[in-house]
Amino acid sequence: MKKTLTLITFLIGNTFVFSQNYVDLLKVNASTTPFNTFDGSTSKSKLNEILVDLTLPIKINEKLSVLSGIIYENIQTKLFAESDIKKFGSTTLKLGINKQLNENLTLTAVLLPKISSDYKSIGGEDFQLGAIALFRIKKHENKNFKVGLYANSDLFGPFFVPMIGMYYLSPTKKFETNILLPLQVDANYKLMPFMNVGVNFNGQIRSYHLTNITPTNKSTYIGRSTSELYGYLKFNLTKSISIQTKIGQSFGRIYEVYDKNDKVSFGLPAIFIGDKRSQLNTNFSDGLIFQTVLLYRLNLGGK
Repeated sequence: MKKTLTLITFLIGNTFVFSQNYVDLLKVNASTTPFNTFDGSTSKSKLNEILVDLTLPIKINEKLSVLSGIIYENIQTKLFAESDIKKFGSTTLKLGINKQLNENLTLTAVLLPKISSDYKSIGGEDFQLGAIALFRIKKHENKNFKVGLYANSDLFGPFFVPMIGMYYLSPTKKFETNILLPLQVDANYKLMPFMNVGVNFNGQIRSYHLTNITPTNKSTYIGRSTSELYGYLKFNLTKSISIQTKIGQSFGRIYEVYDKNDKVSFGLPAIFIGDKRSQLNTNFSDGLIFQTVLLYRLNLGGK
């Protein structure tokens, strides 16, 4: 995460952005990797992740919905070649609105306060505040464009992400694509009523506060960055419930540890301004990722 970080995302994905004909009320991800080798070492570590994303929209009237929910993630891996497995993660609240401004323009605005930590002790450095504002420009029922901004008070410094994208569903309702650059790309095709085949890209940059990571480093943080490309099958158990089985590959995966006072001026999608930090650990290799996703989806457009 030193110089250029070109592909990123944040936890809410498309769960909170009403930019397609559905909203995912519950999303549960379980991911694992085979052993990853640390640079310059024969030491290896697995990487296991759990993500639970719950969304509770409340319709006020035809033009306004209040958005709420919670996201929980748990990550387990080594951060140093010769250390034990470490556990860390985050808990994020989602508080916002989805407002139809006119016939073709909708605004989604969400506050994202969170604890991002190893949870050994909770203090001010474990709290972060994020926000997203996204405009949807509707072209017709199955096509729209999106533009917006995401910002977060990460432990490395303020982080800003301009966003642009589109959603499209074919007239036959078999081919679907959902793009939000530089966050994510998803394209899938319905082979038969109970099964879709698709490809999915996600990038992510996040930070987590750590305590006593080594005897000489009492307060540090992880700068986590990865880009992941998946192929998947989605099995539609009912109209609302589905399971995805995914196989993917990570690119540029890093879990860098820094002293809590080692920061940048601010971050943008392609570069960190004023980055003179000194990394305390070494990175481990990219590799395969095996993931299972359970989705409970509310269909908005009769799809």
